[in-house]
Amino acid sequence: MGKFPQTPYFDSLIDDFGMWQHTDGKSILREEGYSLDDAARGLLLTLALGRSNQSEVLLSYIVKSRAGVGFYGFATPDREFIPNIASSDATGQAIWAAGYALSKDFHNDIANDLITEVMPYLNETKYMRGYAYALLGAIYVSKDLADYYYQKLLTFFDSTSDEWPWPEPVMTYGNGIMPYAMLRYALVYGDKKAAKLGRKTLLFLEECCTRNRQRGPIGNDGWLPRGVEAVPTYSQQPIDAAYMIWAWLAAYQLSGNVTDRENSELWMRWFEGDNVANTKMYNPKDMRCFDGIDSWGVHYNSGAESNICLLLSKYLLQNNITI
Repeated sequence: MGKFPQTPYFDSLIDDFGMWQHTDGKSILREEGYSLDDAARGLLLTLALGRSNQSEVLLSYIVKSRAGVGFYGFATPDREFIPNIASSDATGQAIWAAGYALSKDFHNDIANDLITEVMPYLNETKYMRGYAYALLGAIYVSKDLADYYYQKLLTFFDSTSDEWPWPEPVMTYGNGIMPYAMLRYALVYGDKKAAKLGRKTLLFLEECCTRNRQRGPIGNDGWLPRGVEAVPTYSQQPIDAAYMIWAWLAAYQLSGNVTDRENSELWMRWFEGDNVANTKMYNPKDMRCFDGIDSWGVHYNSGAESNICLLLSKYLLQNNITI
């Protein structure tokens, strides 16, 4: 296990309030402000790396963004929260971060309160990614809560078929988080049905991402509707590659099959230049990750999401763990 690299670019995105959302690759785009989902994802990374000062800032941001039973999703450059309730995705990620904080014995009372108090809001969502994120956090709380969110997630798969084992008519973004959550649940609680469904879903995603094309995320230029054979190439985003890295690593932890580990490493190669642009997706000097691949080439903006996805992927693979 080698030494984890220094992360000056990621570090520059965190101030004493939260994490800036976007940069142009050189400077922070302050007009874009802060976001809840970046604070939550960032907290996962800083806790994993043992960076307590950064973790304090990000947890504080999450707490300050509370709005009734939910959260505010964004804050302005002036540190004023925009009065719009956060998406279920961002809410689920906040629960995941709070659950992971519990596993690190990091402000347990605050983390428990966050998880308990926002459940009523998340329970009404109609979007499966919110439940997948929440399941990843619930795993650290109790089997009862994990079972509850797993069953919520499972209902989305009721109408799937062998031909299209995906819960939505169009495959869009962050797809790998679904098998990742199911495989993590199976890993922690020994649930064979969850392991089977998680693996089936992951294999289908892998087939879609490699069908008559170089391995890579499904492009958001059209996404992939059911029944369509041609998978869009552009625009590819780091979050989708990262989630496939994590999902295959969880599959490996369950199976012990070296091929699963190799698949995880193959997805990591997307960041290293084995992609449609034949270009490394980060700068090794400061670990600045680029935002994606478009038809005209690499998008060199470098937002918080991209940086977190690269660094957390490197950390999980280096340590052979999932969280």
